[in-house]
Amino acid sequence: MSEDLQAQREALVGLPETIATSFTDVESVVVLRGGHVVFEYYQPGSNQDTLRDTQSVTKSVLSMLVGIAADEGAIASLDQPIAALLPAGTTVTADADRAPVTVRHLLTMRAGFAPSGRVSRAESDHPQYLANRPVKAPPGAEFLYDDLAANLLAIALENATRQGVSELAQKKLFGPLGIDLFDWKKGPNGHHYGSSGLRLRTRDMAKLGQLMLQQGVWNEQQLISKSYAGEAVQRQTSADQPAYGYMWWLPPSGTASQTFFASGFGGQLIWVHKPLDLVVATTAAATASSQARGHAMKLVREDIFRLITRPAPAR
Repeated sequence: MSEDLQAQREALVGLPETIATSFTDVESVVVLRGGHVVFEYYQPGSNQDTLRDTQSVTKSVLSMLVGIAADEGAIASLDQPIAALLPAGTTVTADADRAPVTVRHLLTMRAGFAPSGRVSRAESDHPQYLANRPVKAPPGAEFLYDDLAANLLAIALENATRQGVSELAQKKLFGPLGIDLFDWKKGPNGHHYGSSGLRLRTRDMAKLGQLMLQQGVWNEQQLISKSYAGEAVQRQTSADQPAYGYMWWLPPSGTASQTFFASGFGGQLIWVHKPLDLVVATTAAATASSQARGHAMKLVREDIFRLITRPAPAR
């Protein structure tokens, strides 16, 4: 073990006790510096091979797959109307006064669909229903966080690539990263969800963050184009809207991609801070009280940042 790597690990040696006493909602943590694992924590009863429910981190992974599909031409461009990518037989109501919803609109949560209340499970992955929901705003006008828009995008991606989202992920993303254990939930109509439902090991969540930090490069292979990887973690919303890229979040004041993160309900995080060559993956109890306490975010932004002071070890 190099002296630099040992020093990184020693800086975080007291963190397990802090998590166990002050951040009790947190179930697992993996910290990478310079691509090296320098810290791991797993709540008793689990370990590094435990699959974790990533919640809305699923959306950020979906975005990465959309980027791959666009790079390879299965999606003509991010401004392609979503109607052109849906399964045969799906009709989309046309309105002469309303611009079509595009892939970009779905990626940036600006499709304009009205926020939905309770939706039946049968409708949750039904392309006809998802493509024709009531609207609140013109496409591109408002940021409206929308789980069902992500489900619609996943269906479009499957149809564009002629394969299930999990199969695409295995071939083009997870396989090259060495992610050989995962699960991706399907709805009753046979489509993988885009909003949630992906289960991963915490170390593999960290790998995905490292890939984005490296602008889509892994082992000298460009898995996601540099242009898409960069745009995905830059602000794509206006100043009066939440700081959001292509299904990746930025801090409220963020415009560039120095810090960005994937976030799931309750404290599922992939946090990337480029100036420190830092990736932190966390999972936590997926409950309303855990969401309110925000233990995972506080752990990352306060304790881990405070302890990470040395330069990252050489790769």
